[in-house]
Amino acid sequence: MHEIRCLTGALAVMALLAAGCGGTTAHVGSGASSIVPASAPAFVAINSNASSQQWQTIDSLASKFPDKQQAVDSIKQDLSKEGVDWAKDVEPALGDELDLVWLDFENDGKNVVGLTQPKDRAKFKALVAKANAAAKDPSEKAVYGTYKGWAVIAPTQAAIDRFERESNAATTTLADDRSFKQSMDRLGSDSVMRAYLNGPFLMKLARRYGGAQLRPYLTKAGKLDWIAARLGATSEGIGFDTIVHGTPGSLFEGASRSAAFSAKLLGTVPADALVYLSFHGSKGMFDGLGQNPVLNTPEFRQFAQPLRQIGRVLEGENAIYARPGARIPEVTLVSTPSTAGTPILDRMVKRFAGAAPRSQSVGGTTVHSIASNGVGLYYADVGGKFVVSDQPQGIRSVKGSGKSLSDSDEFRGAKDASGLPDKTWSALYVNIHASVPYVEKLAQQHIPAEVARNLKPLRSAVEYAASHTHELQITFFLRIK
Repeated sequence: MHEIRCLTGALAVMALLAAGCGGTTAHVGSGASSIVPASAPAFVAINSNASSQQWQTIDSLASKFPDKQQAVDSIKQDLSKEGVDWAKDVEPALGDELDLVWLDFENDGKNVVGLTQPKDRAKFKALVAKANAAAKDPSEKAVYGTYKGWAVIAPTQAAIDRFERESNAATTTLADDRSFKQSMDRLGSDSVMRAYLNGPFLMKLARRYGGAQLRPYLTKAGKLDWIAARLGATSEGIGFDTIVHGTPGSLFEGASRSAAFSAKLLGTVPADALVYLSFHGSKGMFDGLGQNPVLNTPEFRQFAQPLRQIGRVLEGENAIYARPGARIPEVTLVSTPSTAGTPILDRMVKRFAGAAPRSQSVGGTTVHSIASNGVGLYYADVGGKFVVSDQPQGIRSVKGSGKSLSDSDEFRGAKDASGLPDKTWSALYVNIHASVPYVEKLAQQHIPAEVARNLKPLRSAVEYAASHTHELQITFFLRIK
């Protein structure tokens, strides 16, 4: 595994060394799939062409960080400690794509082979020899061979032999497999890494090792066809997508009832929100918890009824946000329950706090609270919405007429860059650019200069879940400017 780690680890320097190379439109994701059995549980394709457009884009993003060259020098030094030089040893030994294929997940994940088509086969052999010589543990040494025009590297000769044997015996390869082709098409071609997981293999593995308690739930989970992921870059930042494809079973009936929605509560979130989370509940969303044998204990049962009551409050659209406060951040929940939330929370407060909440007026709204020195728990039903906050201003802001997060240039830029759709299952937004100085203010001290200057290009982070036919897509995007 040492050599595979050496090859894949060396790819990290590409983003920092790609400048000066001519850009191409090389794609990643097909590579050695024509010789990989369709039964393989996992396949990862890595773009190892330093002159590709994706690596050029990543290089441009990396150049926005002041300490880029320091990172380059550090990686070069790490390579040189193993007697390896990037320009002379690593770059010529790499092909346009490095593929990793797992034969199974046994043996601590070491039943894996790496496949590439080196630009210079002699350099590839020399790189493996150098890495073997630098290995401190004999178990980290690797062997390599050639199979159907591809260089194959693995921890053991047995792994190579098994891969060749299974490839020769395969009636279908990944390149011809419907699930694999579908997953690669869904991911798109612009990426530095794409991964594929065999759904039926994962389900079989879960049944084998899940135990008696988990097996009944796996039967109800439905059918898993595949899981795929990609890492790619645009001029705005780095994105990571994961797609789960299959047919949900009865276990996810509640989730299926909670369809994608448009975030109407976004208009109630203040423009200066540092963190914003949006999600939609469903009727009886917590009812099934009591039927779970793992949670069917005396310790948990005392919370079963309160959880069901909370579920009633959260069964509509919900928005949770945090924004700067005078002493601590204001954290506020705005929900659209089908029933008034105040009586529900009143009962919970009396039960767990042992005292009735205090009633007061905040901006003309009757608010119930348990607080000290202006900080605590404030909640009220406001115009069909239920609002819970740690500070009175959280109640006021819902009735206010100030700018909302949807009016924020930073949020709009993050939404456009990440591809955040109008309808999602859930969405999370973090304003990194504004959060850093606020954290410094709260801590009453500055972040070290070497850290602060490299945080400056980070503008925001967005994560969202969106549904398609038989699919759930989860996307994370880090905006860099």
